Amino acid sequence: MKPITVLLVHEQAILRAALTALLVEHADIAVVAAPAPGDDTISACRGHQPDVILLATALPIGVDAIKLRIEQIRDASPDSAILILTASPSATVARAALSAGAVGYLLESELPAELPVAIRRVAAGHLWVSAAVTMGIATLNRDVREDQLTSRQEVIIRSIAWGHTSKEIAVEMSLSRRTIEASRADILTKLDLTSRAGIVKFAVDSGLFDQADGMRVPPPALA
Repeated sequence: MKPITVLLVHEQAILRAALTALLVEHADIAVVAAPAPGDDTISACRGHQPDVILLATALPIGVDAIKLRIEQIRDASPDSAILILTASPSATVARAALSAGAVGYLLESELPAELPVAIRRVAAGHLWVSAAVTMGIATLNRDVREDQLTSRQEVIIRSIAWGHTSKEIAVEMSLSRRTIEASRADILTKLDLTSRAGIVKFAVDSGLFDQADGMRVPPPALA
């Protein structure tokens, strides 16, 4: 089985080495590069096109800075999943990062065992957000949810945001796949969206994460 390729970014060389040492213990994860932040990072992203870019930061980072950094990385390696690793529990920064295209936001206060799990999940197309940050995001925009959405549509939005397919959602909700796809089309129309990425962003911005049964990790895909 091909390992998940990871490009690791951190300001401090000693911590880049420590994170690399942590990840090489896992046979299904391969660190392909660990450049210092700056122009070398973008070049490395463009050259390696890794499955996951672990963007770790020891410095306080603002909304505009994180959005710009993520946009630059996405331009260089559009198919890579971006996972933020930071000490900052700021829900505002986390929401900005996810809205800009990151698919994970992991706090450094988590246990070391959480890092490889988070990498595997984002590589598989799922969101991963530390629980404390998830609650904060939900609180920020609790009132921006569209009133015209039905409870069923909210469930479907959450499931789509967690990375589940129409077939998986249909099985979980005991509905037909056609019904789920019709509801998905109606959601896109109501919210004036055009893609799954738009649905994910709406789920983040509207605080639907707090409705996800307290899940830090989405349930495994159904067979």
